Amino acid sequence: MSRISRLVVLVTALASLFAVLSSTAGAVTFTNTGSTNFHATAGPGTLTITSSPARDLVCQDATATGTAAMTFTTITGTATFTNCLLVGIHTEVGCSYTFSPSTFTGISTDGVTSVNCVARLATTPNTALCNITGALSSVYVNPSGGTPGRLTLQNQSGLTVSNNSDASCSAANVPTGTTRSGDLSETTFTLTDATGPIIATP
Repeated sequence: MSRISRLVVLVTALASLFAVLSSTAGAVTFTNTGSTNFHATAGPGTLTITSSPARDLVCQDATATGTAAMTFTTITGTATFTNCLLVGIHTEVGCSYTFSPSTFTGISTDGVTSVNCVARLATTPNTALCNITGALSSVYVNPSGGTPGRLTLQNQSGLTVSNNSDASCSAANVPTGTTRSGDLSETTFTLTDATGPIIATP
């Protein structure tokens, strides 16, 4: 290998290393002394799509699963909202999420939950209707004294609702190629396992 070739390889390797380091820079590391896998449920919740007129996506039930390593910077998982209605259409919503903790006080951890969701027809052919994405201020409370842990997605605006490729979200006043803001009602997921993750700083 020539000197120039070796130099190119070295520069490429350094660039890759710097890219990895920059992607993790500033991330806060937390520890978990509880369960690494968990399941949670939530009650009714409403996403108000701020079109004109506004439209509500109302769901009666939700379940979530997730994984928290013993040492981590984020917790990831999936959530499913069922028994939903969007302008009279029976719908369900499937999401992937990432909870990024920022500060820890007592038994509570503040952070942000990023979500990437698709609302679909609840029956065959389960056509995709709307995409829902964004980040929500969140608080995770550790399990304590037999009380399960819980993650609360706080009441706020800022989610983005967009039309899926088949234009079906137009029924909710989100025409093809446009986006609307989504306001989520406060929603709390309660872990079904009384232990659950127990978050603390390192």
